[in-house]
Amino acid sequence: MIKYVVLDFGMVLAYPPTGNWHITPKFLKLIDIKKINEEILENAISNNKQILDKQITSLEEEYNMFIEFYSKVLLECGYTKIKSDTVKKIAYNRTYENDKYLPYDNIKEELERLASKYKLLLLTDNWPDVFVSIKEYGISDLFSKIYVSSVYGQLKKDGDFFDNPIRDFNIKKNEAIFIDDNETLLEVASSKGFEVRLMDREGKLKNSKFKIINNLSSIL
Repeated sequence: MIKYVVLDFGMVLAYPPTGNWHITPKFLKLIDIKKINEEILENAISNNKQILDKQITSLEEEYNMFIEFYSKVLLECGYTKIKSDTVKKIAYNRTYENDKYLPYDNIKEELERLASKYKLLLLTDNWPDVFVSIKEYGISDLFSKIYVSSVYGQLKKDGDFFDNPIRDFNIKKNEAIFIDDNETLLEVASSKGFEVRLMDREGKLKNSKFKIINNLSSIL
């Protein structure tokens, strides 16, 4: 019997309005992205993602991490003389300001309905700023516990991150549903004994080996 619903954050509860988690509204305001080759930008972000894998437990640490990240990304994109103030504004936007994510419509109502029947847990590859976002959305109190990868120094893809809620709540096989938009991560969750659902908020997927849902109410 299902007792727990474990949710990812990105593309399940919220999305980046720019279409890219690392290209924030402030980035677009301060950097003329049309002057950057799209492939070079994608490669620069990919080449520096290891910076984002650090164990980060505070907003200040996160802010400094993103200063380093954006400095190196922009350097690879040809901004050899970028002002430190510009990089700091982008990093500040990514860490402290809430316009970088937008919650899906009716997300609070969806979660309230789920919370009336199941214990809700959040398990996300993310940084401390996500605590601020879910509080801003008025949904933080609906979760029995929130697991943020950077705080634990773990990632979902490695599997160990899932062991935290399993241990904390003594979750048995098939007692929890895990919802994510990434099929690879659903494979990992399934191997840990979770039932899984593939979230497709935009209704673009035609088929998958996993059951596809388009909203959280589908769980009920």
